[in-house]
Amino acid sequence: MRAIYPGSFDPFTLGHLNILERASRLFDHIDIVIANNNSKDNMFTSEQRHEIVARSVAHLNSSVSIISCSGLIADYINDQKIEAIIRGIRGSTDLDYELKLEQYNSKASHAETIYLTPQTEHLNTSSTLVRMFLETQRINLAAEYMSSEALQYIDSIRLK
Repeated sequence: MRAIYPGSFDPFTLGHLNILERASRLFDHIDIVIANNNSKDNMFTSEQRHEIVARSVAHLNSSVSIISCSGLIADYINDQKIEAIIRGIRGSTDLDYELKLEQYNSKASHAETIYLTPQTEHLNTSSTLVRMFLETQRINLAAEYMSSEALQYIDSIRLK
């Protein structure tokens, strides 16, 4: 069974990785879909987010693909005949948002939404928090929430 794990992943965190690793035991193949939302002010470009994800998931080898998408995720789902959408939920705020998103996806595509909660140590991980640490040059604090490979890449592009 093939699934997608969509998100802006700005940046991809250990919380995202935890959801992906657990989902990879449930599905034959997962497309990580980096959504490019023009109304969102991202810290990293689409290409940089792709590289951050790639470095974070390299150990998963052929069970995942990384794709960038600027259109509707539902169109990608339908075009690629994806059977499931993986979504992570950390708490009630995420759940409210995800239920609204699922209502749209169920009308626009045939895929089932599968919700996973992160392991306890990742419940408070958020890309917003990581961006705040990175913006204030607190790399040591960001390191608690990102893979070392991703942080090395971020360091390399920030030095340019």
